[in-house]
Amino acid sequence: MNLLNTLQSFNENLNIVSVLDDKFKCYGSVLDGDDFADLVKFSLENIQTPSSGNLYTPNFPDLYKFKAIQDIKSKVYGELSIQAGYVTGHNHSLTGFEYHQGSETIVAITNLVLILGKKQDLVDDIYLSEKADVFFVNAGQAVELYSTTLHYTPCKTSQDPFLAIVVLPDGTNSLLNENDKQKTLIKKNKWFIAHASEKDKIKNGAFPGLLGGVITINI
Repeated sequence: MNLLNTLQSFNENLNIVSVLDDKFKCYGSVLDGDDFADLVKFSLENIQTPSSGNLYTPNFPDLYKFKAIQDIKSKVYGELSIQAGYVTGHNHSLTGFEYHQGSETIVAITNLVLILGKKQDLVDDIYLSEKADVFFVNAGQAVELYSTTLHYTPCKTSQDPFLAIVVLPDGTNSLLNENDKQKTLIKKNKWFIAHASEKDKIKNGAFPGLLGGVITINI
């Protein structure tokens, strides 16, 4: 039994499909033809993963030397300025949704799961979690998530932490002036809604726009 089938057997309440499935096409595209082996090897050897929680680093300078990152800059962003960093940790549930103006590109260094939604399904900044779809990404695969795709921290697929490279338009997720913050705009080019159960995030100003059950990936 492959890992996707194993995950599905542990999560019978969810329909987990590969990003190669046609269902993914409305959310993004799989980047074909690029070799990410060197980037995967470097990341596994040089990026420290946390023992608990999650960690996002927007900019990791050593990544820019890789041809794969420069190819993403050209093919996905048309040579616009980018930032390349990483996200890693022990997440296994959907605690919020975010979106950006401009695609987010994810290179899976480990196997991981993405829980995604459509921006078009937001109504007055409210989204029902039952509308979300769940996708499996193999280590070494890279996906472009369109700017209309709601997403958040990937989920791990084993007891080990997940690790992914994240490429975005330069400046995304940097701090806003306090006067520039809006209902869901909490950082530059980051619109975010928290799940209603995330009391700490809401206390810190996040809008509780994600309603319904908390989607959790059992492993």
